Order: sequence, then structure tokens, then C-alpha cells
Amino acid sequence: MSILLVVLQGPSASGKSTIQSKLGLPRVVTWTSRLPREGEIDGVDYFFRTKEEMQRLYEQGQMIEMTRYHGNFYGTPIQLLEDIFHKSERRSVILDEAGAKKIKQFFNDKILIIGVKAERHECAQRLEARGHSTSDINARLETFEVEIDALSHCDLVLNNTYWNREKIDQIVQYLKEGLEKQHGTL
Repeated sequence: MSILLVVLQGPSASGKSTIQSKLGLPRVVTWTSRLPREGEIDGVDYFFRTKEEMQRLYEQGQMIEMTRYHGNFYGTPIQLLEDIFHKSERRSVILDEAGAKKIKQFFNDKILIIGVKAERHECAQRLEARGHSTSDINARLETFEVEIDALSHCDLVLNNTYWNREKIDQIVQYLKEGLEKQHGTL
């Protein structure tokens, strides 16, 4: 069976979005109940929905996974993934451990879970460089150790520290080439 979904998971600012971008796979547009940030577009960055709508769909079994993060829901409708798999489209998505496990449980042989980690102080520096406040950085890294421990169930773990950047670029290139050989060009 061909891998159709690459799931990235790891602590905040570990480099998941950067690696996702370097893989060059179109990303799954997931749902959130948070308000759009400046410049974000519904259906492009996220599908912006109400908490009530997301909770109702989750209770009806229409969301394959849903998590609460900083007071907002983030989730993935089952139908969205079924459409991707039915069309044999290769995509990528960033999820937390629970979401990654749940999707792997349903679509095991079509999923590759890549854990991304970096040193805690590097993640804090990256968040600071993005303009996050000290309190926000602390909140985002509050579960850092738990998220690092959760990488043990991943199919592959990338150590995305500053000193390892060249190796990460090479590994990502090998991954791209392997996925292309398996499924055709990206």
C-alpha cells in the first residue's frame, strides 16, 4: 500500500511546519474553532468553525480526531481524509499525538508519522523570534517533555536542532525521493 498521508507531530516550534514545507506535499486543511488571524483565509489556512459545530460533529462521530489547544478546538473530519484516500492524493498534516494515533488506527498502512524534535531552549528561542510573549512561550512549552516522550510511537523521528540542520535537509530530500518513487512525482 502506498503512503498517502504524512503526519508530523512534535512540540511547538520544533520545526514541523518547516519540514512540512520542505516535503512539498499539499497540506490537509483541518478545522479550528479559533478566530482567523490577520491574513488567514477560510478553506486555505483552516476551515474556521464554531466550537458548537465542531463539538456536535465530534459527538456524531464525524471527526476522526479533535483536540483542545489554548481554549480552541482543532480537528479533522473523517470525510476529508476519506476523500483524499479515495482520490489517492498524497498530503501532509500537523497533528498532536492523540490525533496522529487516531488517524494511524483508522488508516494504518496509508500513514507515515514523523516526529519532529528540537532542544527546549531552541524551541523557546524560535517562539521568541516569532514575537511570542514570555507567558505564551511558557504555555506552549508547558507540555514539552510529554510531547517529546510521545514521539516514541512515530515511524521516524527527526532531531531538528540547529546543529543538525544540514542532515535534516538531506533526510527530508531522501524522504521526498522515496515517496516519489512509491507514488509518482510530488
